[in-house]
Amino acid sequence: MLCPLKSCKKNGCHCIKDYGLFVSFVILALAIWIFKLNQPLFQYINSLHSLLPNIVWKGLNLISYSKFFILPLLLLVITFIWRKDRIKQVIALLIAYYLVFQCLKMLFGEARPYMVLPEGSFFWINQFENVAKSAYRSFPSGHTGNMAVFVFALSSIFDKKWLKVLLFLLLILTGLARICTGWHWPLDVIASGLISYILVQICLYRKYTGPI
Repeated sequence: MLCPLKSCKKNGCHCIKDYGLFVSFVILALAIWIFKLNQPLFQYINSLHSLLPNIVWKGLNLISYSKFFILPLLLLVITFIWRKDRIKQVIALLIAYYLVFQCLKMLFGEARPYMVLPEGSFFWINQFENVAKSAYRSFPSGHTGNMAVFVFALSSIFDKKWLKVLLFLLLILTGLARICTGWHWPLDVIASGLISYILVQICLYRKYTGPI
């Protein structure tokens, strides 16, 4: 788990960096919202979709789709094999993720890019999702939240620097995939990561007891 501040010296001071990164993304989200950068930033990032093959974006969308339960199941298996003592917390985390994200989607009812922008003005891949049913469920991004829960939970449970870096890169790519394939606004993606981070902190919190 990300260490409490009082144990920073003992745990390599990872918590200061983690919380600092969290605050940085909060500031970024506020800047996008205050200065109304959501749409222009979406169009810019979406225009970069050709930097990676479509199969990469499709693959990221596939494994992070919450309805396929790929990442939650993988997280449960990994936890059960290597950290059985945390399995109840992980189950609580997954339940919290599904409940919170579904409630927020229904509460905000935000229109997706294809409902707002003119047809043909951005790149869009429709692979698995129901266009009509999810038209007003853009915020928050379920795919990004699903990946973020997976990433932050594993980073928290195993607390290995190299693992954290690799997982965070995977999370960044997933967020970009949701924008590059035309399904989410940047604010949807950033907020999803922040919400997931908070859920992990709440559900997997425990007092520091030494390196894992």
